[in-house]
Amino acid sequence: MKPYYVITILLAFFSIQNSHAQRTGEMMFKTFCASCHTLGKGKLIGPDLADVHTRRTDDWLIEFITSTQAMIKKGDADAVAIFNEFNKAVMPDAPYSNDEIKTIITYIKSQSAGYVAEAGNTPTQVDALPEIPVRSVNEATEAEIELGQTFFTGETRLSGGGPGCISCHNVKHDKLIGGGLLAKDLTDAFSRMNEAGIKAILTSPPFPAMKEAYTSVPLTDEEVYNLTAFLKYADEAQYGQHARNWQHYFLIAGGLGFVLLMGVFSMTWAYRRKQSVNKKIYDRQVYS
Repeated sequence: MKPYYVITILLAFFSIQNSHAQRTGEMMFKTFCASCHTLGKGKLIGPDLADVHTRRTDDWLIEFITSTQAMIKKGDADAVAIFNEFNKAVMPDAPYSNDEIKTIITYIKSQSAGYVAEAGNTPTQVDALPEIPVRSVNEATEAEIELGQTFFTGETRLSGGGPGCISCHNVKHDKLIGGGLLAKDLTDAFSRMNEAGIKAILTSPPFPAMKEAYTSVPLTDEEVYNLTAFLKYADEAQYGQHARNWQHYFLIAGGLGFVLLMGVFSMTWAYRRKQSVNKKIYDRQVYS
């Protein structure tokens, strides 16, 4: 076989390999990254990722994508700066291996201006994936918002059987009893994270307790949409609501219940003393 045939075959092989990597990377980018990041269209929930490979090394990007919170906790200056710049929005941990993350980075490089192919990685034109129409929560109906509220409170069971959000979170709303205090109040969540951020967190929970609760029973796209629509409504309506300090009511009710219980206990104890076993034996011996 002539040498130039070998070279041609090798180039074709690397071209096919790179095309597959870009295709896989594109799919994973659109699945995991595109809700919060753009490529050359400006900031969204997170930074624009175009040319990010010129600002950070591949090793840094792999570690950051794998777990941003782990990098922040160990004090990485760049990770902390990005976290603070983008309103401390928590990026979910990537559900991908290092090799899969590398294909995402390869795709980002291929979509960045001034990209220069590395040896053996000549970029190949990749057929565009079909655009999936995404319906904005601005179009949500009252029925969808109401359904999102019942998902939040647990009145309507999630299809996977996961717990309602109210077990850990609170939302200020006249129609809702006070929620849990284990996690952040979500009344203004839509203002802080907007539609893309909320959907990203509901789709791929980054928080340990939330991840534990929903990883094996993920929310459907419809449930994510309805919950997001409800949180948008609750955010916009919060200033017309009258906050109720349900915890205060529960504390008063608990105090009254304790007093009542102690009263019953005292009466029972007094009766038992009057009707003690020793007294019955004494009476039997005296009056027999």
